[in-house]
Amino acid sequence: MSRCFANVVAWLTFLLVADTTFARSSLKLVKNGYENLVVAIAETVPDTQSAKAIANIKAMFTDASNEMFIATQHRVYFRNITIVVPKSWKSKKDYKEATTESFATANIIIDGNERGGMSTRNYGICGKEGLYIRIPKSYLTNKLSTFSSGYGTPGRTIVHEWGHFRWGLGDEYPVHRPGFQSFYFGTNRTIKAVKCGKNMNGRFMDRNTKKNCTVSRVTGLPTSTCRFFEDRTNPGVSASLMFYHWIPKVTTFCDSDVSNTASLHNDDAPSEHNKRCKHKSCWQVMRGHKDFHNGNSPVLPASHNTKPTFRIVQGKSKQFVLVLDVSGSMSRQVHGVSRIQKLRQTAADFLLNAVPLNYSVGIVTFSNRAYTVSQLTKITNATVRRHLASKLPSGTGGGTGIGSGLLRGVQVLEANGGSASGGTLILVSDGGENKAPTIRAVTPTLKKKSVTVHTILISNNADAKLVKLAADTKGRSFFDTGSIDTTDLLSAFRSTVNDEDSGSPGAAPVEILLESLWIAGNDDVNKSVSIDSSVGRNTEFTFSYTGTTFTLDVVVISPSGVNYTASHDTKATKQMTIAINDTEVGFWTVVLRNPGPTSTHTQLLVTSMAPSDDSYPIRLWAHLSHQEVNFKDPSTLKLIVRADLRKGYEPVIGAKVEVQVGSLPWKPMTDDGLGVDEIGNDGFYSAALLQFSGNGKFPLKVRATSKEGDKTQLVVGGGTLSAYQPDGDVDETEPTYEAVGQFQRTKAAGLVKVVNLTPNTDLYALYPLPPAEVRDLRVSAMSYDDKTVTLQWTAVGDYVDQETASSYDIRFSTDIKQLLHSFENATQLDDSDVIKGNLTSPASPSETETFVVRFRPHYLNSTLFFGLKVTHSRGRVSGVSNIESAAIVYVPPEETKESSGFFTTAVLVGIACAVATLFLVVIGVALWVVRKHCISVKVAAQQEKAT
Repeated sequence: MSRCFANVVAWLTFLLVADTTFARSSLKLVKNGYENLVVAIAETVPDTQSAKAIANIKAMFTDASNEMFIATQHRVYFRNITIVVPKSWKSKKDYKEATTESFATANIIIDGNERGGMSTRNYGICGKEGLYIRIPKSYLTNKLSTFSSGYGTPGRTIVHEWGHFRWGLGDEYPVHRPGFQSFYFGTNRTIKAVKCGKNMNGRFMDRNTKKNCTVSRVTGLPTSTCRFFEDRTNPGVSASLMFYHWIPKVTTFCDSDVSNTASLHNDDAPSEHNKRCKHKSCWQVMRGHKDFHNGNSPVLPASHNTKPTFRIVQGKSKQFVLVLDVSGSMSRQVHGVSRIQKLRQTAADFLLNAVPLNYSVGIVTFSNRAYTVSQLTKITNATVRRHLASKLPSGTGGGTGIGSGLLRGVQVLEANGGSASGGTLILVSDGGENKAPTIRAVTPTLKKKSVTVHTILISNNADAKLVKLAADTKGRSFFDTGSIDTTDLLSAFRSTVNDEDSGSPGAAPVEILLESLWIAGNDDVNKSVSIDSSVGRNTEFTFSYTGTTFTLDVVVISPSGVNYTASHDTKATKQMTIAINDTEVGFWTVVLRNPGPTSTHTQLLVTSMAPSDDSYPIRLWAHLSHQEVNFKDPSTLKLIVRADLRKGYEPVIGAKVEVQVGSLPWKPMTDDGLGVDEIGNDGFYSAALLQFSGNGKFPLKVRATSKEGDKTQLVVGGGTLSAYQPDGDVDETEPTYEAVGQFQRTKAAGLVKVVNLTPNTDLYALYPLPPAEVRDLRVSAMSYDDKTVTLQWTAVGDYVDQETASSYDIRFSTDIKQLLHSFENATQLDDSDVIKGNLTSPASPSETETFVVRFRPHYLNSTLFFGLKVTHSRGRVSGVSNIESAAIVYVPPEETKESSGFFTTAVLVGIACAVATLFLVVIGVALWVVRKHCISVKVAAQQEKAT
């Protein structure tokens, strides 16, 4: 079992960063230099700014390369960088044609406004690579000197973001979000600022009053408006760039070497980085990364040339080839509708509605052999769309030559001297290959030519090698049963188009609702559809049908009561559409009435676009960790799906997000920072999927809706803390929250293949993972009079929160390292210490736990560090929670007085003293205590020094 467990843990390291969404560009580190770094400019940057934009990118990344070389102790830098300019810019002789590079797959994208500054989109997993870095487009259109004066150099800010993106580091400055704090108790009840390096000089001051800070009588810590202001002229340290990276004398990352006080990591601070990385220093995490592990990237001479070379490419219109199976098995019917009929209908929807303008599409069919039905044709208008749709196949027969279909697709991409590089094949098949060449034989050719293959498998008879083919070519896989009443084929086709590929935020339609409906004879069905303010342009209600005509009576009713009826019926593709522009915001009602005697079926698809091409709609993306679950291989059992919900680059939190596997009930996804969800309220909603209806292939779908009231919100700002103001204050990273009205979204997440599941399978015997760690332990209050500390956290269950835990093991110590490295040697709380809470009766997962703990008098005026473990009923034990500190100290009711200058000690409350004289009367009299208070707490600008 121990070997099995080790395999599971090792595999988890992979799956938590594996991603079946569109693959990013293949960044490489070769002999100390990063290569294939792709920086893409959005279409929202005008061509009139092209010269300044390119010049600023070159200046920023040349500076960033040098800063990174210094920060990593002369180990890594940027060797070459590809800049992708918008398709809308005028062509120039130094612009090469892009191949696989695009805005949607770039490592660094330049887009959006200043709200939040630079930011990195990642899952928050320590040591693991993120998705991309975003740089606001103003960095390209303004003078860089305007940023350098207040932000530190843009290059240095890029290095800070690279720490997030490449090495999975967290911020070491105070993050003003729920669950984080700016101050904490260090050893000997000293109040410390959340900062790094440990010996950073500075002062405390109220950011509003510019006076001394006030201490909260509830926590004993400074109130929420108190800030730490670093001494920029004499910071006393050279680290850390994950703290205030604009300080000129801060040039590197923090480390754990106690002999180097200038870069010593502040390991007891409750920073985001420490919570994420178990209090390891940045360099401890970095040395474990492949960039530096086992002596990789050895030190180079300080004089080494770090200036990167730049290559400029211009994005080209995407090229798709539909590679469609027309073998004999495609004639099989369900409810009187054959697979080829359903394929023709959904492929027609793709051509008529989903493919963006100016994309080029070709069509190939295959059975025993492959045939070119249509060469690449540029989508320029509705007439071209209809012409392509009319060429879709309707006949079937013969075997299944998948390899020949793929090679014919490549030929179509390369016709007339074209290049296949960057092209996309969408392959649909329902059977196993039985004709040469094989999938395995042609895969090297596809990879060599940089062709992406998305595969859509129809029925469980479809060849499983298609899943691997998609993964090998950086594509995605989808599944449909072939039945008339599933929407998966339609959603799969639409999901092969990357919503961000155009570089224009509102150019692609958004899927609002996709649903399969059966309407009984002489009956009607009403559906409510929410159209929100982030969309509303070119809204379409599309109804598919299978007979010779559309037999339903349909009315679409606007929120104000206006009725809309059928606008056009496309009989060739069996779709009826009601198209509405300038759509009202609110709930729309779709009324479908079946006047006939027998039941009938339709698929309802509602799409809408942003108010303009340069505005951001709310979009939903799906990320899947892997695609096969094998119940004989425990390392594959935890399938993680994540939904990315945001409006542009701003997360949407507090929504109701769910995932469905096949026809199983919808399962909630969470954004609470617990279990498989790494960071709370970041717009990534997560779920672990362990239960399946049997063996086979299953489609996965995600959907999102807003909750009632103002619970669903848009997080505005909160990016990199980088703006230093002339008065010495720092721009807040605390985000603002905007209410999001009613909305709904749907998205295909791919497919999962399940094998070796039997009725006798014991999931928990195969799956020896511990309960989730508590990540949000916090000290919410302390009482000097009662000698108590109040601890709060969110309850967890087993690792995926399926069952309630059985007990808690809460321990404390005066040394944080004891809890981190020898938890069992710290002092354990028992029932006699707990006056509120139950150690042996944990709350249900996601409920808030509140424990009030009383301490003996000798713990007064000392710092205590707290941590806990969770035990499950099956005996599994979690890792140590995040560590929090508290001190039971007396806080006088009066506010602190103003004081000029810096702290002379690191003690915030240490000036406060309680002079107590204790006299023992020996013969027959009682013990009495006289306390004479001389408390005069000063919590203001005095110099803070390291203890």
